[in-house]
Amino acid sequence: MELTDQIAVLERALQEHIRKWEMFFSGVEKTPPQIERERINRRIRFLSEQTVNRRAEQFRIEQLQHRFMTYSMNWERMLREREEGRRVQPHTNPELRAPAAANVPPPSPVEGGESEPLFDRYCAAKIEHGVDVGVDRKTFDEQIAAQKKKIEERLGREVRFELRFEDDQVRVVARKIKKE
Repeated sequence: MELTDQIAVLERALQEHIRKWEMFFSGVEKTPPQIERERINRRIRFLSEQTVNRRAEQFRIEQLQHRFMTYSMNWERMLREREEGRRVQPHTNPELRAPAAANVPPPSPVEGGESEPLFDRYCAAKIEHGVDVGVDRKTFDEQIAAQKKKIEERLGREVRFELRFEDDQVRVVARKIKKE
């Protein structure tokens, strides 16, 4: 295989590897792709040790090295932040987010007089805490409506729902509405 072909294969492998890391940080994958990272590192080192006659090929190899090192340092920083419990920013690529966040339907009715729908606040809180949303708007609204009806029948008064943060978890809780 020619050096140009080897570089092209390595560029595609690096793109795939970057995608795997993005999937890991978005929560789709459970373990970081460390083995592939070492493999790519060895392949880049092998290519950089080759005698290259053309400047264009040398430039592409150096560009791959720099790109890989930049991504590696960023991944290490993000892993360290995650292990230390510091907040990890949610992923910006909508294709790699949870399915519920990728295809968000129009807003649901406002709960409890808040300016922002409960589902939107719930999703924002989950994403802020680095947790997968795991439910779509329709299911969420149906569950809230069913719970509201059940709780109001039991208590005999109206309730509204609020978000509560307990043990790094986002919970939706019902609160009685005070009578005036």
